[in-house]
Amino acid sequence: MAKKKTTMAKKPPKSTTTSPPLLRRILTLDDTISRYIHTITSPHAPKSLLRFLEHLADFRLFFPVTLSLFFATPSHSPLRSHLFLPLLLCSFLDLIFTGFLKFLIRRSRPSYAIHGDYNAVVPVDKFSFPSGHSSRVCFIASIFSFSKARIVEAVADRIHPRLDLLVHNWIGGDEVLAVNLLVAAVWFWALTTVISRVVLGRHYVLDVSFGACLGFLEALFTLHFLNFSVLI
Repeated sequence: MAKKKTTMAKKPPKSTTTSPPLLRRILTLDDTISRYIHTITSPHAPKSLLRFLEHLADFRLFFPVTLSLFFATPSHSPLRSHLFLPLLLCSFLDLIFTGFLKFLIRRSRPSYAIHGDYNAVVPVDKFSFPSGHSSRVCFIASIFSFSKARIVEAVADRIHPRLDLLVHNWIGGDEVLAVNLLVAAVWFWALTTVISRVVLGRHYVLDVSFGACLGFLEALFTLHFLNFSVLI
């Protein structure tokens, strides 16, 4: 009696999702460079200063302070409509973009740093790409740069007496020089904060680089949107 051969359907092999070779090489190089920067700078970097920069650029501090300055500034001041309003709107835009990208990409934070002192505000903050701190400080610095003429106008119009006294005592009454120094200081703070994210081991170089570019583009978009809204 011929035995019937029973053919059992073979289970298809489990599909494994692997990154493209080029992307793997980029991520490996990014990890190597970031780890090297963290290793050589972390022992010498002032941790208290780096954590201060981290808290200073945090949304939970930046947004309420900016909102308070917005309402404290006279309605006729160009600072209110051309500086503080773009900062407020751009902060929401940045929160949406960075949150969406982190949720979509889900890149883990560097494994070589100790994160015991870092608390994620929202679940997506557990992910690394892009750096929200980097995008935030860069859109702040960009808006300050693009609004430089309006800041000079506000200082020249004597809208803020204390600021006017400071300019005349320290800068000799040169409002343009005073504003240029202010913008340079904001950019120095922004770039230092971006670098500190890698030194602390919070992010990779690619995270902060993309975050910085994203912040610049967000500032451009916000200012163009507000200008277009005024025109219509």
